[in-house]
Amino acid sequence: MNAGLTYGALAFAAGGLLGPLREIVLAERIGGPAAAMAEAAMMALLLWLASRWVVGRLREPSLRARAVVAGMALAVVLACDVALGLLLDASGLADGRAPRDLAARLVGLALLGWLVAMPFVVRRRAVAVP
Repeated sequence: MNAGLTYGALAFAAGGLLGPLREIVLAERIGGPAAAMAEAAMMALLLWLASRWVVGRLREPSLRARAVVAGMALAVVLACDVALGLLLDASGLADGRAPRDLAARLVGLALLGWLVAMPFVVRRRAVAVP
């Protein structure tokens, strides 16, 4: 369970760093959908690295253990996202933010799928190729 919490916290932290960069730096220069895609590429890499690190530290990386990691991580990310959204709404900071278009929302949904898939896909240890 701790591995899932760690993976979810790492994923949310990565999004917490990249999201403002997308909004402040990239969206103005290249547009919202392109900025979302650029962020998604970096998030996909960071999620793969985080998943590999977390799965590598599991005592027994069984299918069940990986499912717990994926489920807990998804719950952490969604709960933190809702909490942050409520906090930003309550503070008034969300008022100045442009609403995300459908393309950016679909990219976000795909990243949630990637978050869940990674614990099942990554190898526990690198395998040397002869």
